[in-house]
Order: sequence, then structure tokens, then C-alpha cells
Amino acid sequence: MRNEMATKKGMLIPLLIAFLASLAAKADDWKWSQYGLPKSELKTCIPDTRGKNDSWWIPYFHNKLKQPRKDLLFIGDSITDLWTYPADHRYPGGLNTWSRRYKEIATNFGVTGDKTQTVLWRLTEGKSLEGYAPKHIVLLIGINNLLQGDTPEDTATGIRAVVNYLRKVLPDSKVLLLGIFPCHSKPNDPIRAKIKAVNDQIKNPADSKSVYFADIGSVFLEKDGSITKEVMRDLLHLSPKGYEMWANALEPRLRVLFNGGN
Repeated sequence: MRNEMATKKGMLIPLLIAFLASLAAKADDWKWSQYGLPKSELKTCIPDTRGKNDSWWIPYFHNKLKQPRKDLLFIGDSITDLWTYPADHRYPGGLNTWSRRYKEIATNFGVTGDKTQTVLWRLTEGKSLEGYAPKHIVLLIGINNLLQGDTPEDTATGIRAVVNYLRKVLPDSKVLLLGIFPCHSKPNDPIRAKIKAVNDQIKNPADSKSVYFADIGSVFLEKDGSITKEVMRDLLHLSPKGYEMWANALEPRLRVLFNGGN
């Protein structure tokens, strides 16, 4: 009997070792561990490209990397991207405001259509930060996640993943995380509640030492909570006037950021 138990025990030990090794192998299968990203099942937290849109998206963001690297970096989607589009463009933007306020001090890494996962891809596999350590970062992302069906909870988790990654790779940089801007005309539009839910959840990363949070979306609203095309030309993207309003609302927050919280 003792010999039989010893034999079974001898068989179990290798099996246990093999099982533990398989668990370790599975952990190593997480491609993004090389970048220090924690394993996640949420698509909003898994770096990804634009798939069928990669033919234009990858060259477009590669072209962004050719910009001079300034101490202030803006990261985001089309709302950030269109800062550098002129008012007479097919997609009118805020170039006049950008040229006057930010051209000499800032770099724009906004890319049209981006979500949290594509920003994560650009920062990791896309090597957007290679050789670049901006002192200050303004991050605005998440509206495309919501508009394309991600829940407020998953969207907020994705935004936090981006912030945490920036903190990991740029520990000396100050990050200003902006709440998602409101969109659509009516204040009772369902997207407004989702945006509020996300903004309520992403305040947590802010510590007012390295990460700051500002929800400035109210500046774009009329007294009754509605949005006009004078401010958001298609009730989502800012008009040239809207970009000036954004810059005005951003100015005191940037002063705090530049002064290290003082």
C-alpha cells in the first residue's frame, strides 16, 4: 500500500509541475506583457489597430510622428486631431487657435476615429513615445468607444489603462485627463448619460500630483443644456469657434499643469 501511494505521489508531482508550467506559459502568451500592460479580457484595454482601415490609419499616424517633439503633447481622437485643420477645410477645425496658442509649444498626436485600444496600440507597438518624453500631456479619448457600443464601464476602464500606461513609461510627465465632451443636440440624448457615467468613473486616476482631471464639457452647452452647430459643427466635432472655447477653458488648467500643481 505504501509503495502504491508513493508511486501515485511520484506521478502527481510531475503533473503538478506541468500544470503550473502551463499556467506560466499562458501568462507569457499575453503579447502586451512586454510593454508592462496587465492582462485584460476587455477589448478597450487591449492594444489594437483599425483593421480594415489600417491602409490609411497607419500611414496617417506615422506621419504624425514626424512632427517636432514639444514639451506639451495632446493625445486623442478626431476632436484633438482637428485642432490642426483650417476653418475652410472639408472638415473645419481649429488651426487658427492652434497656431496662435500651441504651435510653438505643443505636439498633436490626435488621430481621427481612435478609441482607447488604438491609442494603446500607438503608444506601445506603434512606438509613438520612442525617444520622446514630453513634460505635459493632455489626454481626451473615449467618445468613439461609446458611440460604437462600448459600455461606460468598459470605456472608463480603457481610459484608465491609457493613463496607467503613460504613468508607467513617463513617470516624470504631468497628465491632464479631460472628461469626454458632451455631444448631440438634446441634453436628454442617451449618449449624454453615458458620457457622464464615464466622466464620473475616470476621476479616480487624478492625484493632483502627476495626474489631473478636468471636466470642461459644460462650456460647450447652452443654458438649457443643448448644443448648437455654431459650437459643434455636426453636434460632435468642434467648430472653429468651439476650438477657441476649448482653448479658453483649457488655459487655467494648463497653468496648473505647467506649475506642477501650484
